[in-house]
Amino acid sequence: MRILVVEDEVKLAGHLRRALEQDGHDPHLVYDGKVALCEAAGRSYDLVILDVELPRMNGFEVLKQLRDGGVQTRVLMLTARAEVADKITGLTSGADDYLTKPFSMKELLARVNAVGRRFTAPATAELCAGALRLKLEERELWHGERRIELSERECALLKVLMREPGRVFSRAELSERVWQREHEYDTRLVDVYIGRLREKIDADAQEPMIQTVRHLGYTLRETSP
Repeated sequence: MRILVVEDEVKLAGHLRRALEQDGHDPHLVYDGKVALCEAAGRSYDLVILDVELPRMNGFEVLKQLRDGGVQTRVLMLTARAEVADKITGLTSGADDYLTKPFSMKELLARVNAVGRRFTAPATAELCAGALRLKLEERELWHGERRIELSERECALLKVLMREPGRVFSRAELSERVWQREHEYDTRLVDVYIGRLREKIDADAQEPMIQTVRHLGYTLRETSP
């Protein structure tokens, strides 16, 4: 996942970046509330790890302004405040999860991955991304004017990618979402099905719709070339 880490303790921010990178994520660090607001509102992230105590603008205010502005990026808040009232403030302001300092890095990574998987699919009979249009009930894919037949698994995999175009999915997460395997991931199977989708969708394309992000996983381009 592309993750914005907002933490003014430079040493802790560095530890967070290394742990997230080792877990297969793509973190970007900022150390200031106002910078965080501009960054989160202006660029596409899958998750924001947001500290409460920040220079110039605290995390609660950053979160409030993001939600007021219609930014629905998932937010995991970090804070030294353990009071229930502060947790309630964060969660009712639109945070998806709340972690109190000090914390175990393993717990943080578990929460990051859990929040990343927490996605409520919109009620729709059709998904669109660039030149792709997927009719869910009919399991029917159109690439422009070309109709493409999909197997059940190909459709399920493409559906995950099309629900969140631009988001990078790890092989493990795709395996879990499509094959419902929570403990043992056969990432080679994901590669096989990605290959099949590419043959059907991107056979003659100069720039493929389904792209590999090195060391991270796969993503579906948000727009057509």
